[in-house]
Amino acid sequence: MLKRYPSIQSMQAFLQAARAGSFSSAARQLSLTHSAISQQIRTLEEFVGQPLFVREGARVVLTDAGALFANQLGDGFEQIDRALSSVKERAVRQSITLDVDPELAQSWLVARLPALLGALNGTALTMLSAPRHDRGAFERADLALRYGYGEWDGFDNALICGDRLTPVGSPDLLRTRGLNALLTAEEMLSLPLLGYTKRSWIPWLAAAGLPAVEPDAVAVFDNAAGLIAAASAGVGVGLARGLLAADAIRSGKLIELTQVEIPTHYNLYAVWPREKATRVAPLVEAMRELVRQTVNVEPLE
Repeated sequence: MLKRYPSIQSMQAFLQAARAGSFSSAARQLSLTHSAISQQIRTLEEFVGQPLFVREGARVVLTDAGALFANQLGDGFEQIDRALSSVKERAVRQSITLDVDPELAQSWLVARLPALLGALNGTALTMLSAPRHDRGAFERADLALRYGYGEWDGFDNALICGDRLTPVGSPDLLRTRGLNALLTAEEMLSLPLLGYTKRSWIPWLAAAGLPAVEPDAVAVFDNAAGLIAAASAGVGVGLARGLLAADAIRSGKLIELTQVEIPTHYNLYAVWPREKATRVAPLVEAMRELVRQTVNVEPLE
């Protein structure tokens, strides 16, 4: 059901009277009569259910409720002005809204925005980074890039990238320990380990033939981009997705430490409202191409 609001004119009259401290001054500035201003403000007070002004001599002064309303209403009119100026007498570019997993945005996508914008052929891009649990983002965005299992009821989705997990660390960290890659699993575990709240070391340990006991970590992160940054700085070694660590590996900030890797089951998907399938198809393909370029890129000299 649509909400009922006071008229724009009554709210403008209220703000002008609040600024001038006088109904007569507000009437002159708005080219209205004193009685018209009084009636509009009386109507507004009836709507909110309490007085907005009290009279002090020849002036009117805001009540506490009036002061609160004036402060917030002024911000509201500024937003209305911005909204109107954004479309008034101007050609509006075609745009698309993309919601991106924050870890993916930090570690991978931002560096590829020029290529992505080029693939969109002049379409403007708005980027959001809603929390993973916020399903409402799927309705606010044309397309969302999320890690998951491909299960988003009510929305279409497509796998963008299957991935793998491998231990990575800084070459400087290895040099300080007198080690050279590739390491044995036991050598790798002798280094300070980085943890990730959404991932256990146990599946990797099992794949390496080691006891499946979660090891101690010198630092634990709730964001994979932060873990990769810490590993690049030599804080420790961590399990990282190939896609998220690709740029750091390519630049030489990180190296893969062992030949033991495991597939990920929690992978990158594009998710979109079903009615937007045609609109987002070029963006989905652009993302897949950027992933292909990342996976096949040659190391920097």
